[in-house]
Amino acid sequence: MQICQNSNCSNPFNSYGNKFCVTCGSSSLDRVFKNRYTIQRQLGEGGFGKTYEAKDADRLDATCVIKQFRPQLQGTAAFGKATEMFREEAKRLFELGENHNQIPRLIAYFEQGNNLYLVQEFIAGETLLEELQRHLFSEAEIRELLADLLPVLQFVHEHNVIHRDIKPENIIRRHTDKKLVLIDFGGAKQITQTSLARQGTGIYTIGYAPLEQMQGYACEASDLYALGATCARLMTGCLPSQDTYGNLFDSLYDVRNASWLWREHLQEKEIKISDNLGKILDKLLKHLANDRYQSASEVLQALNNSAVSNGSVEKTTISSVPTTIISAQPTSIPQQPTPQSHSLENASLSYVLNGHKNVIRSIIFSSDSQTLFSGANDKTIRIWNLQNRSLQSHLSEPGEWIVLARTLDGKTLASGSSDKTIKIWNLETGRKQNVIKAHSDLINSLSINQEENLLVSCSRDKTIKIWQLDDGKLIKTLSENAGFVYTAKISPDGKFIASGGSDKVIKIWQLDTGLLQKLSGSPGFVRAIAISSSLQILASGGFGTVINLWNLRTGQIQQRLEGHNGMIQTLAISPNGETLISGSDDRTIKIWSLRTGELIKTLSGHNGRIFSIAISPDAKTIASAGEDKTIRIYQ
Repeated sequence: MQICQNSNCSNPFNSYGNKFCVTCGSSSLDRVFKNRYTIQRQLGEGGFGKTYEAKDADRLDATCVIKQFRPQLQGTAAFGKATEMFREEAKRLFELGENHNQIPRLIAYFEQGNNLYLVQEFIAGETLLEELQRHLFSEAEIRELLADLLPVLQFVHEHNVIHRDIKPENIIRRHTDKKLVLIDFGGAKQITQTSLARQGTGIYTIGYAPLEQMQGYACEASDLYALGATCARLMTGCLPSQDTYGNLFDSLYDVRNASWLWREHLQEKEIKISDNLGKILDKLLKHLANDRYQSASEVLQALNNSAVSNGSVEKTTISSVPTTIISAQPTSIPQQPTPQSHSLENASLSYVLNGHKNVIRSIIFSSDSQTLFSGANDKTIRIWNLQNRSLQSHLSEPGEWIVLARTLDGKTLASGSSDKTIKIWNLETGRKQNVIKAHSDLINSLSINQEENLLVSCSRDKTIKIWQLDDGKLIKTLSENAGFVYTAKISPDGKFIASGGSDKVIKIWQLDTGLLQKLSGSPGFVRAIAISSSLQILASGGFGTVINLWNLRTGQIQQRLEGHNGMIQTLAISPNGETLISGSDDRTIKIWSLRTGELIKTLSGHNGRIFSIAISPDAKTIASAGEDKTIRIYQ
């Protein structure tokens, strides 16, 4: 394919052999688009534009997907509004792809010649539609599909985005790890307070979209309906079709009675499924949105419960919640016990804590190692007594995506969340003693240096802020970031701050003078950082499956730790600075020697991504938590 080099051309793609652009008449034709992309072939075409496969010269000719958005709108005002909405859409897609490895990454976004373009990661694999052409899906395969895709949908919905076009051809089984990847967010819609109350653009596929979506309204339950329809069609093999006159034919859905006939088709094929799965599919496919599951987490819970009733899952319970708040801690800052490096190597699962109703984002130990604090998307901070393995009390947080930090003396807890504020909690009373209006977007991490009375926060608003802990006064804003800041940690010796985010660069900040050093070489966004002051090593992870160990004296990568099969979400280093613990999307925890890079042990058991790991100050206990809403304690 040839590309018109006129930057004002409204449609620069031309077939080979053309001497002049068929759109603008220019004779300047080349094979490269935007001096970077070589178009290989057209993948698809729809009402909003075309999709192309291309090679990206800036990424070693890696295959990518270019989506051309050509809104058929009249007038500059209408096009300007479409451009603004598409730009906001691109920001959301960027955030989704950067933070979940089952969603294609957004590589670039740009405007040219009255067209808008998205460049996304190419996913090598087969769509479920292609798999369906070879065989019908069994109940076990449908359960695996739901277990794999529902956490992705939950993640998407938690970021206030509705996909609006879930169907077999938009789900790819990736060749490399066999994970299901949700593609084609071109029709995705951001949920706002007003969008739920007004009619939107009708983007849907007949045979998968519920009534409310076809009438211009879309909500989380709309995506869940489409997922249910996908499952029904994969089990029966019945797909909607159109005749030569455009009339729809769908043997799986009775339009007159607004009812699905998937049970009848399974019976005809003499295929049996369990009553539990049947009830789940029936509820997913309810005609009215309010009669369906209202969230992906509800469906996951039903799926897990049905597995329990079949004897395939073992549940752990906790005791009832006492009404007392956490007991007062000593008034002076306690001395940390001398940790034993060998204790973590022998860690094994001791017990599981249940109680949170949504994804757990952050966990930290108390200074005496007897209490654990957890923050979750259910808008609660829970305080666990580890001696009797029960919930001691809880604090209410107005926001989701709760991250935590505490002081060494155990008296003060800081929390940040999607409400963009930092709360300072007095743990002796269980009450907020200060609320800081901190950022203009979601807060991603907090770190405290009690000796210097400092609190450090970082946010999706691309800033790092340093606060006085006692009164919440802003000391300094560090804003030299090109993307979202996902993590900012004060080093254990209190000498510097290390940060990482979507711009792929780790920055070292001097507390008093500002930016000190940049560490480049990460393959993608940096999600987690941990620092060993004793060994002068910084560990980082995020996009990809490799953990990088940086020498803080030279600023170079001194070792790469390989062993995970998923994105690195969280890192923690033992109090003595000798042992690294990592948690990943692959649902495993790995224990490493920082001196040798040796993988010491792998811990498994989680049923979802692991978002947070904490090591007790006495180095005898590891806690992990994440997507499956459980906290696992290893001792």
